[in-house]
Amino acid sequence: MNATTQNQISSKMHDYRNHLKTISDGLVEMAKASGRNDYSINTLLRECYNLIGKKLHTFDEWKEQNCSIRKGEHAYLFWGKPKETADGKRYCPVMFLFSEDQIKVNTSQATA
Repeated sequence: MNATTQNQISSKMHDYRNHLKTISDGLVEMAKASGRNDYSINTLLRECYNLIGKKLHTFDEWKEQNCSIRKGEHAYLFWGKPKETADGKRYCPVMFLFSEDQIKVNTSQATA
């Protein structure tokens, strides 16, 4: 991958992180204002995206289940499990998840 492509990807990921941080901060403020203290940020995101009770998986996880994402669908942004960089900094990666409403089950046709 050339340097220009890497910079574009890095910039896009930075944009995704900032967008998700803004949404998350707002949801946490709303939860606190309403007196809630029994939440996780990803639970608040599920509620915001109206995905309570729906299966969520990554692109690869759906692919392993013989499913594909319908054309035109966009991933929902969630926070991944905390990770640590080589220099000891902790961060939460952005996860791209799709709901069961966005997939189609691939039917395989056996050829004889």
